[in-house]
This record gives sequence, structure tokens and C-alpha cells, in this order.
Amino acid sequence: MSTITIYGASDDLLEVEGAFSEEFQAYGETRLRVLAPDGDSLIVIGEFSARDGEADWTLRVMNSATWPAWPIRFGDRPDREGDPAIIIDVPEGTIVEEMSR
Repeated sequence: MSTITIYGASDDLLEVEGAFSEEFQAYGETRLRVLAPDGDSLIVIGEFSARDGEADWTLRVMNSATWPAWPIRFGDRPDREGDPAIIIDVPEGTIVEEMSR
């Protein structure tokens, strides 16, 4: 197993670090598919928005047709305590791709 961490950066990027690294433009709600070589997958949704005079990221995990048994935890962004991150233990060879809007 390997680990990937997904978090929002600035107000327009979703970052993926770890066993797979990439950044995705995120304007409004953005969905990423975490896809293992065996076809198991899950969806991570990120959105930057302002609420109650504060601007921040909301991250969610959504199941797909092949809900995997991967450990998922919520924590802080690696370089910014207090910013949310999703940390997922995934099989070797797992990729992350943006889903069409």
C-alpha cells in the first residue's frame, strides 16, 4: 500500500501528493476519481467557497460502484495546519484523474 494526500491550495487548485502527484484546476465543485489498477475507485470532491465571512475548502469522499476497503482519514494539509486534507492508503499503481463536469 501507498499513501496519497488530497487538499485544496490557494482558491483554485486541488493538490494530490504521495504515491501519485498532480494538481488539478478547481473552479467550483471539482471531482477527482482515485482509481486503482484492479478497477476499484472512489471519488473525492473539493470545493472552495466563502461562508460566514470565512473562505475555505470543503473536501468530501463519495463512493463509486466499486467502493474499496482502503483506509481513509482526515487530517491537515501537509504545509498548513488547520486546512483540511484527505489521506488515503491505496494500492501501488493507483492514479487520480479529474472527472468531467
